[in-house]
Amino acid sequence: MIKTIIKKRIKHSLLGSAVCAALFFIAPVYADITRVYQPYVEQGERELEYGATLRDLGGENILLNRVGVGYAWNDKIFTEVYLLSESIGHDGEEIRGYEAELKWQITEQGEYWADWGLLVEAGGARDIDRRELAVGLLWAKELGSRWVATANAIVEYEYGADIEEEAETALRAQFRYRYSAALEPAVEIYLDDQDWAAGPALMGIQKLGGRKQLRWELGLMFGLDAETPDTSLRFGLEFEF
Repeated sequence: MIKTIIKKRIKHSLLGSAVCAALFFIAPVYADITRVYQPYVEQGERELEYGATLRDLGGENILLNRVGVGYAWNDKIFTEVYLLSESIGHDGEEIRGYEAELKWQITEQGEYWADWGLLVEAGGARDIDRRELAVGLLWAKELGSRWVATANAIVEYEYGADIEEEAETALRAQFRYRYSAALEPAVEIYLDDQDWAAGPALMGIQKLGGRKQLRWELGLMFGLDAETPDTSLRFGLEFEF
């Protein structure tokens, strides 16, 4: 997390302001406001994904991109690998890091009072020695015929020569209204060491025939405290086949 890195560097440097400025341009700006994960896996699904988060950091917009390729090995296990990049203004893009994740659907949909899954993530940065491991419990529950509640409870461990090792927690939640397959409005909440944010979101699925479909998401999150950027606009597009 860039704010965590900045704070810890400042504490150990007599030139705190210079270090802060340097880190701003060399450290990867990870965007935790990316999505709320559903616990479901569809066997044989292949996926190409693009996601972006536009963050307002002190009046300067930072665009964070991620490109991923995923595959469901069976009806329980889905894996995906990502390249993460950062784009500042018109300076262009550069690959800044990588991430791999595994999602395990623990229960069958509708088998119990709620549906459960597990998410495991591992990632690293290119420009600094920073590594990250995370484990998340995924939960979803139908509330009546149209409302769905989803939550992700995540524990994350950061380590590396350029940061202080520490464990962190995060909570993501979504309340979604199934108006139609093509359009589902929602409210989302993101609470972690970097962000306290909430706001509206829209998502939907466009069928393309056979197993092919486009899944899209768009959300605008507003900071709930002084440490969180005022706005974070997230967008995701998945081509499933």
